[in-house]
Amino acid sequence: MKNIKKLAALGLALTMAAGLAGCSSSSTPASSAEATSSTAPETAETTTVKIGFTAMNLTDPFQIAVRDTVKELAEAEGWEFQSGDGNGDNAKQINLCEDMINAGITHLVLCPVSQDGILPILELCQEKGVKVINYDSAVADRDLVACFIGSDNYSAGKLDAEYLNEKYPDGGAMLIIDNPKAESVVARVKGLTENLNSNFEVVNDYNISTLEEVLSGTEDTLQVHPELAFIFGLNDSCGLISLGAVQSAGRDDIVVVSVDGSPDGQASIADGGLMATAAQSPVTIGKEVFNALKKDVAGEKVSDVDVPCFLISQENIGDYDITQWH
Repeated sequence: MKNIKKLAALGLALTMAAGLAGCSSSSTPASSAEATSSTAPETAETTTVKIGFTAMNLTDPFQIAVRDTVKELAEAEGWEFQSGDGNGDNAKQINLCEDMINAGITHLVLCPVSQDGILPILELCQEKGVKVINYDSAVADRDLVACFIGSDNYSAGKLDAEYLNEKYPDGGAMLIIDNPKAESVVARVKGLTENLNSNFEVVNDYNISTLEEVLSGTEDTLQVHPELAFIFGLNDSCGLISLGAVQSAGRDDIVVVSVDGSPDGQASIADGGLMATAAQSPVTIGKEVFNALKKDVAGEKVSDVDVPCFLISQENIGDYDITQWH
């Protein structure tokens, strides 16, 4: 790998405006934590459709990209749109959802902070006739939502595993940055561990709930396991923080892979930092969410959608516009 200036890499990772994609919380308050709303200009064809949108954490660029895609398409349709940030806090997300339901939304687009903790809102939506489109991280009771739309997270972990198997067949010691409270992350880690060859040994499956924990977890693992050779970050933000930590420790020999395909992650790959990322497409997820909303408004049946992931690596990074989500 090409060297990156160690302190610059660490500084970038720690200050980037990203939360835990597919994670349950962040200790950093989001500027978008308060519910925001906008209404398209009234026209003769404007419907009474009112969309409420709430994400797990809107400090996460992935979640922001999904929201912005849905917002743009919904408002172009003449629908009302409002959003609120769960900010990694289940109680806060419940309060935001209650406010939106009381404000008369007809549909709730939901990425839950907690799979189980969101149950009261799902029951309230059922009582009030509000349709729920669940995206990115599935709720525990799928019978209470109209459909689930998200990345094939198992395949994301599998893509990273297959890449590592091919490029580093001899394997080695691995640190996994994990968050077992998030369904999407559980699927990613499962896809990774079930497909790595037997030469890879997970020496630390480190559970986090905030980005701030990634740095200390990586540094501690380096101390306890100097033989560490690989790191799997549950998303690009985690991968970049771990990358900065190992480079600051003078360990440019450690291979870091992640999941997301964010512009920051792609830039790091192009610069010889991250080795690979299993890329998701938040734009496609946002479009599929809108398609589900439009079908439901038209009285048509909606179905679950698995959006495929794809690998962006140091070998094929030249094929991508690294300034964009794909």
